[in-house]
Amino acid sequence: MRLDELGEFGLIARIAETVGAGRESVIVGIGDDAAVLKTPSAGYLLVTTDACLEGQHFRRQWLTANQIGRRAAGAALSDIAAMGGEAIAVFVSAGLPPTEEVAFAEQLICGVHEAAAEHGAALAGGDTFASPDRIYLDIVVVGQAQQPWLRSTAQPDDVLLVTGTLGEVSAALHLLESGQPQDVDGLPSALRQRFARPTPQFAVAGCLQQLSQPPCAIDISDGLVQDAAHIAEASAVALTIQAAHIPVAEACREVATEAGADPLQWALIGGEEYELLLAVPRASVEQACTLVEAEGVELTEIGCVTAGEGITVVDADGKEIELDQSGWDHFGPS
Repeated sequence: MRLDELGEFGLIARIAETVGAGRESVIVGIGDDAAVLKTPSAGYLLVTTDACLEGQHFRRQWLTANQIGRRAAGAALSDIAAMGGEAIAVFVSAGLPPTEEVAFAEQLICGVHEAAAEHGAALAGGDTFASPDRIYLDIVVVGQAQQPWLRSTAQPDDVLLVTGTLGEVSAALHLLESGQPQDVDGLPSALRQRFARPTPQFAVAGCLQQLSQPPCAIDISDGLVQDAAHIAEASAVALTIQAAHIPVAEACREVATEAGADPLQWALIGGEEYELLLAVPRASVEQACTLVEAEGVELTEIGCVTAGEGITVVDADGKEIELDQSGWDHFGPS
C-alpha cells in the first residue's frame, strides 16, 4: 500500500498505535493538537532541532528506512547529551513522497521511535506532509538538565578531552562512495555500527554531573576541528590540538592506509562522529576520566585552552599542521 492510498491520518493512526504512551513525563503524546509534557521541578528545559534531507544528509541506496530514522534521531539526541542533559520527548516532521510505500514510512518513523526509546525519550508527536520527490526529516528533541553544559565556558588552562575514537564515519563514507560495499550492511561491523547507529553520549553526560564544575562541551557533528572552532569563538579563547594525541580508530587507519589517504585528516575533519569534545579544568581531568571509565568510555587528552583566538593543530614537534579542509559547512563550497 502507498501513502496516497492510506492517507495522512491513516499513517498517523498507525504510528500512534505502534509508538504507545512513552515515558511518564509525557502526559499527552501523539493524537492531540500538541503534546503535553511535565516540566522538571528544578533545572532547565533543553530544546534542539536537527533537519536532514535525502541526497544531502543521506543516500537512500545505502540505508534501510529504519536506519535513516535512527541516524536522524541520533543526531538530534546527541545535541541534548552535549548539553549534559537527559532527553524527554522527540518530535518528527516527515516529508514523504505520496507514492512511497506505507511499510517504508512506518519503518522510518519506527527508527526514530527506537532511537528515542533507547535513550529514555518518547516519540511524542510531529507532522507529516507530502514531499514532491525526496524524503525530508526534521527532528525536535526536548530534554532537561540541572546545569546545562555550554560552548561558552572554556577558560585558559583548561584541558581538551575527547570521548571514544574518531575517523570511523569518514572511513565508512569512503567505502560507500567507492561502491564497495553497495550499502551500510556490507561494511565491517565497527564501521556499520558507527555510521548507521550513532550513539549520543548520554552515559558521559550522566556520570560527569558529579564534577564540581560543569565542563564546556560540544558534540562532534561537523568535524573535530570545526566544532573546536565553535568552542573557541563562543568562549573567546584559543584551542591547541595535539595531532599525535588524537584517538584515531583502528578501522579508520586500515581503510585510509588502503586508500592512500591520511587517517589523521579523516579524524580531524570528519563529521557525524557524535563523540563529545570537552574543556575541563586540569584539576578535574583525573576525576572525569575515572567517572567515564566506569561507563566503558575512554577520555583522551588532546590539547589545551589558552588566551587568544582560533584553532591550531600541531604535530609532536609543535609545528602547525595544514588541513585539507576544516570540516562540514552546509553552505560552504562542496
